[in-house]
Amino acid sequence: MPGHIVRMGALIILIIACLFLPFLPGRYDGLAVPLSTMAQIFGVVGLLLVPIGVLWFVFDRSNKARGYYFAIAALVGLSIVAAAVSLGAAVSLGVSAGIVAAAASLYGLSRMAMSMKRRKNENDAKFIPATLYLMVVPVVVAIVQFSLLPHAIESSRARAIKNSTQLINEIEQYQKLNGTYPSSLLALWSDFDPEVIGIERYHYSLNGNAYNLSFEQLSNRFGTREIVIYNRLDEHFFPSHDTHILTSSPARLYLSRGHYAANDTSSQHWKYFWFD
Repeated sequence: MPGHIVRMGALIILIIACLFLPFLPGRYDGLAVPLSTMAQIFGVVGLLLVPIGVLWFVFDRSNKARGYYFAIAALVGLSIVAAAVSLGAAVSLGVSAGIVAAAASLYGLSRMAMSMKRRKNENDAKFIPATLYLMVVPVVVAIVQFSLLPHAIESSRARAIKNSTQLINEIEQYQKLNGTYPSSLLALWSDFDPEVIGIERYHYSLNGNAYNLSFEQLSNRFGTREIVIYNRLDEHFFPSHDTHILTSSPARLYLSRGHYAANDTSSQHWKYFWFD
């Protein structure tokens, strides 16, 4: 049992670390967002395993035959969770990553099925460690995810906004010297780092008499992309499709923005938008 408690604790720590990785200070890591997406999916879909684990724990000790059927239910529940996490890997990283995640899940589930067969042929009643994993791991991850992740997202957003100060000052200095804002900041290397692991870089684009400075960070809302934008005239604008820019007039383009929610930040001239 002590060994299982240690392994269960290590598993919880690993999932939570993946959960928070994109929102921690540091250099950009391309795997951070996909890992967090998969961990967030587990934090929600994994709750399906909790009632199965509770019932398995109760009935396996009182009725071995019923316990075996709950073990089968646990295997089905784990299959659903694994399929959801693999789908998250495919959406975040690509089909190949989804296939790898699905293959790893299939291997783990097959090992569990073989263990269940051996368990069915045993005559003595004993505690099944798997029930503890099913009851504790999803609950702890979900509690941490729903209580602390929003604060981590807010903190990482504030950090990236704060770290843009030098870039904004440089842009304004360019305007003072040249009378116009730079037409583009597209370059091979970005010298202004948001210093958040899940945020790759700042994006700059002209917008009317000013400009938009933006970055994207991972949202905790499934199916939502969060774009954080600075505009000193508070004329924030971010189209959802490049074809809209090419086929719509400026007035129509401004009215057909694709975000479903706009939110203020604690920093002046900064807002963040949610796109579905």
